[in-house]
Amino acid sequence: MNKLQLQTKILLGAVSGIIIARSFAPTNAWYVIPIGIAIWWAGTHKRPLSDYLFFSFFFSFGYWFTHISWLALVGIDAYILLATLMSLIYGFSGYLMFKVKDLPMPFIWYGFIFISIEAITDYIPFGGFPWGKIAYASADAPWAKLMPFGSSPLVTGAILTTAALIIPSLGFLLQRAFSASMVFIISIVAMNLLMFDLKIPGENKTGNLNLAIVQGSVPRTGLLFNEQKMAVLQYHVKETEKLLDTNTKNFDAILWPENSIDVDPFINKDAGQLIQSVLQKYDKPLISGAVLQKNTGLANSVLLWNPKDKKVSESYQKSILVPFGEYLPFRDFLSKFIKRFQLIPQDFIPGTQSNNLTLANTQISPIICFEVAWNKTIFEQISNGGELVSVHTNNATYSFSNQIDQQFMISRIRAMETGRDVVVTATTGTSAHIDRHGKILWASKEFVPQSKIVTASLYSDITPAVKYASIIERISLFGVVVPFIMLFIRRVRRKI
Repeated sequence: MNKLQLQTKILLGAVSGIIIARSFAPTNAWYVIPIGIAIWWAGTHKRPLSDYLFFSFFFSFGYWFTHISWLALVGIDAYILLATLMSLIYGFSGYLMFKVKDLPMPFIWYGFIFISIEAITDYIPFGGFPWGKIAYASADAPWAKLMPFGSSPLVTGAILTTAALIIPSLGFLLQRAFSASMVFIISIVAMNLLMFDLKIPGENKTGNLNLAIVQGSVPRTGLLFNEQKMAVLQYHVKETEKLLDTNTKNFDAILWPENSIDVDPFINKDAGQLIQSVLQKYDKPLISGAVLQKNTGLANSVLLWNPKDKKVSESYQKSILVPFGEYLPFRDFLSKFIKRFQLIPQDFIPGTQSNNLTLANTQISPIICFEVAWNKTIFEQISNGGELVSVHTNNATYSFSNQIDQQFMISRIRAMETGRDVVVTATTGTSAHIDRHGKILWASKEFVPQSKIVTASLYSDITPAVKYASIIERISLFGVVVPFIMLFIRRVRRKI
């Protein structure tokens, strides 16, 4: 391997990863994802192990260091650590691809490997980080229509199939075999046109809810957000009054975002009185994000306040926590070297139930911030009767970064996947109402107080993606085994 060859592999690998990373929101260039995959696969196919490893690892580094660059707002050390860990996980696929490269139709087996790698990120590192699934890139892509049928693995499979068809189409084109090239090009176009026409199966609408979505904003963004807890609560009270004091439309409940009540209202009397005043004035249920102090740590929760007795009737506690944000792995060791971790004096504790909240005989599925990227909680809530998804989020730390756009796109994807309307309530944006087809019916601007009463539709049908979630997950996790079984069978036959 000479120097030029090595540089070329590094460059092409990194470029293919960057292409895919840049396709995510806000760019929304979903059509380049298969091109990035095709460059990666074509650059390694049938080559030595070193090519697979160099190309795959630099593809992964290019992808992850670009995709989550917003994490540097928390700290450059956390950004480098997480991006490196994710790159190593994805990069390992190069070794697996090399092992199965001589099987018939190798791109199929490459696809099995990639889907399994994505599935593994639901669990590792630090309890999982599935933020980089390519199915989350866009709700506007034709393959997004597959979400209610087979969740992200089926969507990823469609993207990888498109990539696999691009490689021979370009290969034949370069060889001036135009007829052969057109066969593959027509196949790509036909497959994507068919996906565009897919509809969400079933539409058992059970009613509507009128919800007052309140985005109160914060005095300032960044990590020092936590120093302004009472001010944030006051901002949300003020914005609630601005919306409802001039409102003539009937509504069923008020929605506040994650961290809107960042001072435990059962300990801090001033915070408690502000909430009581809202319940007293409008005589409507309040569904709010709140941080509560428990004996063993903090609880990031969504509370349903009953206006009749001014008490919390039901609650949900966030079960999937953010490492280095809501809890500190290796606390005793890391806090000695990184002083910034003193801003996390105690860990949050995870909830143990994926429960819904009951509002006016309606089951609402509350999701808190980053949880929207994980399958477990939202699938269990919908399976247990959830008729509407309510995402409560605080993205003040990441204001004006791609993180907000990426998370919002995942919320749109979840609407399509579950067949549910999704209402998003954010401290600084983007708050929104999304219908079950992923269409944005209303969205707020970022970092301004803004609110609106929206009419959300309720549904009770269960999509195949949710109904068969456990089967889909098992197939995805163990799909990587299939090509190696094929490889074993092939070797046994040769010996016979």
